[in-house]
Amino acid sequence: AASMPSLSDLHEKYGVDTAVAWMLCRPLVRKSMFYMDDSNLASKASPEKPPAYLKPFTLSEMTASYQSLLPQAAWKHITHSMFESFYSLSIYDITCPEERYNVDTDRLKKECERLTQLQSGGAAARGQMSALAAAAAAAGGNYDQIRQATAFTKTHALELDRLKRNAEQLSKDFQRQRARCKLVHEQLEGKKDSLITESQEEKRTDEGGSDNSNRNNSKFASAFMTFCIYPRCFLSPEDSLYCAHFVKLLHKIKVPGFLTIEVIDNIVNAVTGSLYCMTEDEAGNCSIFLNEIWKSVNSWRYDNDAFASELKDTPGSQLSEQFAEENGIENHALTSGITHDDYKAIYSQWHQKIGSAAIGCLQSSEYMHTRAALIVLSRIVLVFPTQPKTGDKILKTLGPLQSDDNARPDIRATAQGYCSQLIKARDEGMWKEENVAATKARLEREKMKAEERKKKLAKQHEDMKKESEMISIQLRDGGRDGWRPERRDDRGRPWGIDPRIHSRGPPPLNPGASTFTPKSGESRDLHGRSGDSRRPGIEREVWDRDRGGNSRQSSDIRRQGGGSETSRGAERRKRSRSPEPGEDVERPTQKRTRGGDRDWAPHRRGDQSSSEAQSSSRGGPRRSDRTDRRGGGSSRY
Repeated sequence: AASMPSLSDLHEKYGVDTAVAWMLCRPLVRKSMFYMDDSNLASKASPEKPPAYLKPFTLSEMTASYQSLLPQAAWKHITHSMFESFYSLSIYDITCPEERYNVDTDRLKKECERLTQLQSGGAAARGQMSALAAAAAAAGGNYDQIRQATAFTKTHALELDRLKRNAEQLSKDFQRQRARCKLVHEQLEGKKDSLITESQEEKRTDEGGSDNSNRNNSKFASAFMTFCIYPRCFLSPEDSLYCAHFVKLLHKIKVPGFLTIEVIDNIVNAVTGSLYCMTEDEAGNCSIFLNEIWKSVNSWRYDNDAFASELKDTPGSQLSEQFAEENGIENHALTSGITHDDYKAIYSQWHQKIGSAAIGCLQSSEYMHTRAALIVLSRIVLVFPTQPKTGDKILKTLGPLQSDDNARPDIRATAQGYCSQLIKARDEGMWKEENVAATKARLEREKMKAEERKKKLAKQHEDMKKESEMISIQLRDGGRDGWRPERRDDRGRPWGIDPRIHSRGPPPLNPGASTFTPKSGESRDLHGRSGDSRRPGIEREVWDRDRGGNSRQSSDIRRQGGGSETSRGAERRKRSRSPEPGEDVERPTQKRTRGGDRDWAPHRRGDQSSSEAQSSSRGGPRRSDRTDRRGGGSSRY
């Protein structure tokens, strides 16, 4: 803290912006402001004066440097007191979240009460002990572990002490913050007459020389928005929330010359213009600020009692002469304030401005324009829009952003989420200006669409049920009707069916099998089938020729039963080896097979004659020899 530069050094020497310089110095400034108060609450013996490192941050020391923090033209409409009050305070100096304090305090008290009952035992602790025992049993604990879970242990005692300390400390913090907020409010109440200067340019003097001073400075709202609210609002969520509550506080304490209507008008103009140049963080901060402001704006528009109690006949309801002329409001707003009808007209203009700016950003081709608009609109969906005309336009604009043609998936997802939230807010009655007849017609249309969807789903369900029943019947009767689920291959033919199989017929059996002759009855071949249709046409003749002759003649010979077993064996060998001698002329290119004379025998070791005979046969026999060998067949096997 001692090395921290002063506010003027940060701005002039280091070139830090005014709002950022105040943000850096604010902890020390608040410490110097509430030093005595914090010392009394801490109950410590501390010196009456703050330490030396806080001296540069006292308000008396910093007042001289205020003049260089803003342009000279700004000081004509903003006082040092307003500038100091706005930048030196924090959110928890002007608001106290009593509801949150009460919720946490009640939670801690319930926990303490539960452990206290467990400690005392008896009938009051039976329910808790049963729940603890059931939890331990469900976790698979044994008898000892279940008893240990229901007992008040040292761990429970430490937890009880911690909860009591936290509850006591939280109660003290609540009392302290409430006292702090009360002190700040009293200070602002005491100096509210000096917060805004009297407009010297707008003094009106009648002909008699009487001075009727008018404190409705038309330049204050724009200067306050430009040099105070706008720079601090975009720094952080805490600062944006503080700006909204500070505006509400000034209106609540009825600061003379604080024209709330004109301040809100400048806020709307600033927001609609800055939507096109925001980052994501700035859009989030702006949405928090706008959401808090628009809650009060909506309540004054749609609640007559709230307008009468909070806005009517207050300095905030008055207007400057310039603003009244621009909006066509009569002179009664200069002194007594605007009426509810006047406020409705002004509210419609604000609503239309924000809606037009948001729709323009959604239709823009720039990524950040659409992104910033979606962030702001999704944060204020519960308070904006309230007019059905603007809401319908926004829903129509969200259509292209939600389609699959959108190349930005994050924009598409955000748009879909915001559209769902907007439709839900509309159905819950957030579009307060929607006509009763239009609401009824819309509900009827939605009801008819829901009925059509319901009928369509029922029809699809019935069709699926009928189709399932038909498939079940076909599967059950498939054996009788011959029906099978049709499956086709890549050529469009039924699966598992090869047309070549049907053209060839059944595969051939062994043609060399012996003939079976039963004791009674006719003999039949074991190598053929009745009505043999193997290899019809030319293929059948070639096959028969390759197998050793005419199959019909061979089968006839076997049916006669003539010949010895040796001749039949030779016939089988002859047919299984090569064609008949007469067929060799017709087929000169027939492949020659190994063979020799009928007395050929395998070579035996040590037999010289066999070796010579074999070598002579390898040397190339004569034509007649080849013919004899073919005619006699081979006796090798």
